[in-house]
Amino acid sequence: MMRKFAFGTNLAIAMGAGPLLLYALSAMSALVITDLELSRTQFGSLATFAFVVAAASSAVLGRSVDRYSGRSVMIALYVGCALAIILAAVAGSMAWLLVAVAISGCAQSLSNPVTNRLISTHVVTGRRGLLMGTKQAGVQMSQFFAGAALPALALLLGWRGAMALCSLVAVVGLMLVRRSIPADRLTAAASVVRSPPGRLPTAVWWLAAYAVLTGAALQAANTYLPLFAYEELGLSVTVAGLSAAVVGGIGLIARIGFGHVADRMAHPHRALSALAGTAALGAMSLLAASITGLSWLMWSGAAIFGARGIATNVVVMIALLRVSPLRIVGTASGTVAIGLYLGFALGPISFGFIVDASGSYHFGWLAMTVAYGAASLLGLLWGRRQAVTDSTRNV
Repeated sequence: MMRKFAFGTNLAIAMGAGPLLLYALSAMSALVITDLELSRTQFGSLATFAFVVAAASSAVLGRSVDRYSGRSVMIALYVGCALAIILAAVAGSMAWLLVAVAISGCAQSLSNPVTNRLISTHVVTGRRGLLMGTKQAGVQMSQFFAGAALPALALLLGWRGAMALCSLVAVVGLMLVRRSIPADRLTAAASVVRSPPGRLPTAVWWLAAYAVLTGAALQAANTYLPLFAYEELGLSVTVAGLSAAVVGGIGLIARIGFGHVADRMAHPHRALSALAGTAALGAMSLLAASITGLSWLMWSGAAIFGARGIATNVVVMIALLRVSPLRIVGTASGTVAIGLYLGFALGPISFGFIVDASGSYHFGWLAMTVAYGAASLLGLLWGRRQAVTDSTRNV
């Protein structure tokens, strides 16, 4: 029982350690921007650059997960995360921050493939949902920690001191690897290396396209919500940072809950469509907050976004494991990760450019609404395509 708990805990830490640098930068955005004299577009480009690197490396690193032991990949992930955070803490310019987020991007590109591979290898179908939700919730644990703790710590230690403390998350994960991650079976590993990768199922490409749209909207909100609360709604740095904690805390519960339910869903495309459609309502609430200046609309939008927009990824990953044979789980995860990270890359810089060009957040939140609406429609189209395919096979 303790081994299973440790296994799930380390998977969650692995998922949370990767994006922790970006969540920390977002939660302390007002202080970072002031200290390094960055524009909103420059600040948004940090997340964009991280995810461009993650997307570019996902295909190669995703395949490597199918070839190397889970323990080895997890160690590489944690070392990369710790190095990226320490570099960011001592960065004296935009250039050094770019180096830090590039390393973070490489580490993040390993997180979904290796954790998906470990679940597929060591957990039987039908018992994966809760574990998948828990490990995906690691991202929201990281976001909650960044939003709830770092703004206050930054006032005491400075943003650099608070950032340096974040490296302890990767250190703890690294220390747990040998105790919590089962050793790979050599025969299975060898068969994976010898087997050709094969053609990816069509469903993987539908999931990758969905991930582009939801990833762009999700990361734009994650990056700019605290800054929006500070600049446009006039909240203090600490209170504005709590908006990230609200999204992360609610998203944590949502991912675990939807992970448990989604493993039993016969048609995950319906859940994906409904989640994106509801997240669009959250984006509309943020748009209304921008127009009216009412902070309660921001809090309600953050809550809806956390409850639905954040939950999309866990359903995507469960659907991915369902349609992907074990020998290509790493490759398929890497393919969906490319879509996800491309969305992550496009979202923040596009949002920042829109805000800088228009002088307000109105059109940024409108673009987020459109992205989620398009993702909802894509889920319905995938379901219709799948229904046609199934009926053709039964003829």
